[in-house]
Amino acid sequence: MLGLDVTATPGPRKPLTLAVCALAPGERDAPDNNMSDAPPVLTLHELRELHALDDLDRLFGGQLDASFAGGDGAAGDGWVLGIDAALAQPLELVDELGWPRDWAGYAALCGAMDRAAFRNLLRGVSAARPAGQKYLYRACCCSAGAASPMNTVRPPVALMFHAVAPRLAGQAVHVPVLRPLPDVRRVALETYPGWLARQLIGRAPYKGGDAASRTARREARAALLQGLAGHQDDAPHGPDVVPAPSPSGLPPFAIRWNADHEARMLDDPEADLLDALLCAVLAAVSTLRPGYGLPDSSAPPCGVPPAQLGVEGWIAGLPPTS
Repeated sequence: MLGLDVTATPGPRKPLTLAVCALAPGERDAPDNNMSDAPPVLTLHELRELHALDDLDRLFGGQLDASFAGGDGAAGDGWVLGIDAALAQPLELVDELGWPRDWAGYAALCGAMDRAAFRNLLRGVSAARPAGQKYLYRACCCSAGAASPMNTVRPPVALMFHAVAPRLAGQAVHVPVLRPLPDVRRVALETYPGWLARQLIGRAPYKGGDAASRTARREARAALLQGLAGHQDDAPHGPDVVPAPSPSGLPPFAIRWNADHEARMLDDPEADLLDALLCAVLAAVSTLRPGYGLPDSSAPPCGVPPAQLGVEGWIAGLPPTS
C-alpha cells in the first residue's frame, strides 16, 4: 500500500514523498469479507523521498518494489498506490483541443510536449475564456472541492498532471475507470488528501504559511494524526482546529506509525509527508470496497455521462454520489 505526494519539479529541497504501508495480513482478504473479528490495520513502514521525475518511471514500472522496507510482500507482488495529482483532464478541454478521448492516448500526447509547451497551451485556452470562467473542471474536482487540472500556478495541478499521467500511461499499471487492465498487480488511484483532511479537522490550514502561523499549523497536523489514529478527543485544539467526526462511509480500520514517523510528519511545514500518508490511507480505504469504491460507466455519478467519466476519471475515496 503506497501513497505518493507529487511536486512537479522535485529536488533535494522539495522531493516527491512516498509513504510505504501495509494492511494487516489476511483481514482484507477474509473469505466472508465482513471483518467481524477485528478491523484491518494499516501500518506505515517508511517515509521515502524521491528527488527526480525519473524515479516515477522506476516506481510505476515496479523497479522500486524490492527496496520498500516492510512492504506488502515480495518483489513482484504489486501494490495499490494513491497519488496526490490530477491524473486526467476535463472532457470539455479534451474535445476543445481535439485530443483523443482515450486517456492513455491523450496522456501520451501531453507527455510528448515539453513542460513549457504544455503550460503555454493551457494558458492560451484559459486566456481565450470569459472572465470568471478561465478554468474548466472535472466532475470529481467539483465534488471534492479540488483545483482545476488546468491550473498552472497556485497550485500547479496541470504541471503535476504533466509529470505523472504520461509516465503512468506508459507503464503496465491498472488505472481503474481511466485505463483498466486485466493484470491488477499494480494499481494507481487518484487521491486527494485535502478532502480527507477536511473530513477530519474541517478547513483548518495544516501546511505552508508564515512564521506567525507555524505553531497553529503544526497543531493542525497533530490534530490530523490524532484523527487518523482514532483519538480525536485528545487532539490539540488551535483556534481554527475543531476535530470532526470520522468521515462518513469510511470502513473501520486502524492506522499505526512510529515516533520517528510522527516527528517527521509534524515537523514538515509543507505537510508533504503527511499528505503521502493520507494518500496511502485513501488507497487502503479503496481496497476495502468493491471496485475500489469507484463509479463505473454502468452506474456513473448523478449528472455525469459515462463518456465523461471515462475521460475524466474519479477521485478515490470520494463518495460517487457527492
